Amino acid sequence: MERKTVTGDANGVRRTLVTDSEKPYQFGIYTEQVLDEILAGIRRDQENHREGTVNKLVARVPITIYERAVHEGWDEGDWKRWLNSSEAAPFRIWSGQV
Repeated sequence: MERKTVTGDANGVRRTLVTDSEKPYQFGIYTEQVLDEILAGIRRDQENHREGTVNKLVARVPITIYERAVHEGWDEGDWKRWLNSSEAAPFRIWSGQV
């Protein structure tokens, strides 16, 4: 029997622990994030972005992507590929190539 237990629900991030009585040594942790405020902040940052600045804020990465990167062991090249991909487009502030 599958059992779901919410282990955290704050600041727009909810984590749920999923266990199964038939497989007691296996479990999953699922992270969900409300992106409305993050996407609104990205739109504000895009509007205020100045070309030619030395330090560029490239993107605001959702916690779900960060956790996936940690789980999969992303290196700098993996981050560059993701940041330049269409999946990252909604989270990009600076539109240049990374």
